[in-house]
Amino acid sequence: MNQDKTNPRIRGRQSPRVDLQSDVTVDLEANTLVGSGDNISLQGVFFTTDEPITVTVQVADHGVVRGKLVRLESMGDGRYGIAVRFDEAQPQLLPPQ
Repeated sequence: MNQDKTNPRIRGRQSPRVDLQSDVTVDLEANTLVGSGDNISLQGVFFTTDEPITVTVQVADHGVVRGKLVRLESMGDGRYGIAVRFDEAQPQLLPPQ
């Protein structure tokens, strides 16, 4: 495993990361987001909001947990990276050690 993914002190991480080879399903609960515009172009707009983006997450067959979307990142190849912070720690989602 990559040292960066397992060392919780790297880049301010509070918990170690472990590889995940399961399907993940995320349902967005937000219908409307209102925020302050930062910039706009012919192709899009960037804005900020104080409203949390609440989601529900299912990892494989481990049940559904609630969380907040904290990052959405274009991976540059037509795919997106999505980061969700769980509302509460979910140790049952981690593989046995």
